[in-house]
Amino acid sequence: MRILFLTPYVPSDRAGGEKFTRLLLEDLSKENQVDLVYYKYSFDKEYVCPNENVRVLKVCKNSTLVKLWNSVRHPTLHPTFSIRFSYRLLRFLKKAWKQNSYDLLYLDHSQMLLYGKHFPDAKKVLMSHDVMAERFGHNGGLVSKFVRHSEGRLMHMPKLTIFTFSPKDVDLVKSAYGLPSLYTNFYLDENIVKAVPQKVEDRLVFFGKWKRPDNFDGLKWFFDNVYPSRPKTEKYVIIGIGMPDDFRKYVESLPNVEYLGFVDNPYEIIANSKAVISPIFSGAGVKVKVVESLACGTPVVGNEFAFEGISQDFSDFMLLAESPSDYAKRIDSMEFDCAARGVFKNLFLRKYQSRSIPAYLKEL
Repeated sequence: MRILFLTPYVPSDRAGGEKFTRLLLEDLSKENQVDLVYYKYSFDKEYVCPNENVRVLKVCKNSTLVKLWNSVRHPTLHPTFSIRFSYRLLRFLKKAWKQNSYDLLYLDHSQMLLYGKHFPDAKKVLMSHDVMAERFGHNGGLVSKFVRHSEGRLMHMPKLTIFTFSPKDVDLVKSAYGLPSLYTNFYLDENIVKAVPQKVEDRLVFFGKWKRPDNFDGLKWFFDNVYPSRPKTEKYVIIGIGMPDDFRKYVESLPNVEYLGFVDNPYEIIANSKAVISPIFSGAGVKVKVVESLACGTPVVGNEFAFEGISQDFSDFMLLAESPSDYAKRIDSMEFDCAARGVFKNLFLRKYQSRSIPAYLKEL
């Protein structure tokens, strides 16, 4: 197939969504020709194509000003669905579609969904990284209604196949909009598969993209509410980019906390740490960092938000905690040696399987 692939960010290893997109492009390119259009900020690195079957068709400038301008031009839609939409880009895509005779339009994330409305006769796929009705639904009120109206209006378009990351999200799309959808699992890259527990170090890991409020709010909550009562001999490692400067300076001043920032391959650290800590109080969908941690054979201590959409088959290593005292008890009571973690890792890798998007696309 020839696929026109639109994504709102640079495919990379920077965060869960970007990583899924990068690995999906590699997978699709094994048997398909993919023309890629992506957005990047001035500080982002360029995407490097994995092979000659992936071609960068256009790189779009991204900035706060661009997003504001785009959203103002579409006042009847929530900005989530309009900040990446440009009529100039639409004209470019229409011309490319006509010239290249694509078989499929791939819309990576709901931020690209509006483009699909302008290709009514094309076969289309939406990868709904999050069901936005769920992400914003916890706020309630007019914002929630506005999001639901916008998302439902855009999802109801001809020849659209919707993918989500969990059976829970499939149910959400059905109940909110009366639409069928399919679910697929995250890709687990080679570094995760190779990360085998060998020696469990007495340290706790925080792992995420910290400029996302759903990640940072949980990190800050832990250090405000749990950390002060913990023994100062307990070691913590924080992995990930985007931490606010004032909080970074605070954690770096703590004698038992190490902030590593971006780590090219964090999975050896995670596989050999006591646990990953993941309090999450907002957001929607399956949390990639939780899936990746479990795939390393590492227990995760988190609240209900952290584990939503993940099968209870893996509950032995999903240690539920809601209050500060719950987190303390879970951390103190963990007894998973390397052997037990290795058994769990093999179980997780074996069971965490689903038909891939490329396999589904062959049937479309």
